[in-house]
Amino acid sequence: MNIIQELEREQMDAVLAKRNVPEFQPGDTVKVLVRVVESADVDPKDKKKKAAAARAPAERLQAYEGIVIARSGAGINESFTVRKISYGEGVERVFPIYSPHIAEIEVLRRGRVRRAKLYYLRGLRGKAARIFERTDARARKLNAAWKGFKKPKGEADDLAQINGIDATLAARLKQLNLYKFEQIANFSDEDIANVEGALNIDGRIEKQDWIGQARALLTAAEAPAEGDGEGEAQS
Repeated sequence: MNIIQELEREQMDAVLAKRNVPEFQPGDTVKVLVRVVESADVDPKDKKKKAAAARAPAERLQAYEGIVIARSGAGINESFTVRKISYGEGVERVFPIYSPHIAEIEVLRRGRVRRAKLYYLRGLRGKAARIFERTDARARKLNAAWKGFKKPKGEADDLAQINGIDATLAARLKQLNLYKFEQIANFSDEDIANVEGALNIDGRIEKQDWIGQARALLTAAEAPAEGDGEGEAQS
C-alpha cells in the first residue's frame, strides 16, 4: 500500500467512524441526509452578531430521496447517482459515498433490476419507470439487519472513558442504544459481531479490550461505595 492509498484509507476510516455506509445497489430507493450550512442574515455593521454567526453557523439536514441509478468509482472516489421526480421533472444528484457532508444514507426499498446502470429510466415516465421490489433471501436478510440494542434503564455512562472510544464513536454507539458500561461488560460474541458490523469497526472491540475496560470501570465505580460501608461499620 503506497502513501496515497494510506491517506485515502485514513479519510475513509474517519468518515466510517462517524456514520455507517449501508449495502445498496442500483435500483434501490434511498434517502440521503445532507448537511447544509446556512448563512445567517446579519447586518455587516453589527460586528458582534457577525462574529457569533461565523463561530456557530446554522446547520440543517436536507433529505434527498430517490432511486439509485448508478454507482461509479472506487475507494475514496466512489460515488452514486440518485434520481427522483420533482414537479413532474426528473432530477438527478451525484453523492460521493465518503463525503463528510452526508449525515446518513438509509435504504428504504430494494429494487429488482438486471443492469448496473439505470440511465434508461431518464426516458420513462409513470408505471414504465417503476422498479419491482426484491423479495429474495438476500434482500430479506439485508432488510432484517440488526438495528441495535433494547434501550437500557438509567442514565448514560461516559463511554469515552474506554480507550478506543472517542466522543464521535460514543455518539454512534448511543444511536444503537449502547451507552452503559454494563452492556459492554456483558457482550456476547453475537453482540460483538453486531456492533462491529453496524459501525464498520471490525476487530476493535477485542483488540482494545472494551469488555475488560468496561468491567474495570464498573468495579472502580462500586469500590468507593463498598469502602464507605466498611468505614461506617467500623465506626
